[in-house]
Amino acid sequence: MRRIDMRAILAMVVVVVTLAACSEQKKDVKDTVFAPQFKAVEKARSVEDKLEQGMEKNRAALKEPENQDNEAAQKPAGY
Repeated sequence: MRRIDMRAILAMVVVVVTLAACSEQKKDVKDTVFAPQFKAVEKARSVEDKLEQGMEKNRAALKEPENQDNEAAQKPAGY
């Protein structure tokens, strides 16, 4: 009977420790050693966004002359 009580107490201790570990509030990235790496990743993402915007702008600029050429080719001569 004493073994059952010890196992129950051990199980309760494990449950309490697990709950205490899981309920810990997460720290802000600024307060950790990973802050410089996090800033570098954020900067890289912003650069990637700017590059994608430039790429879309270039694609639109390249498609514009193609559309004008197609419209000119479709018009009958003399009009």
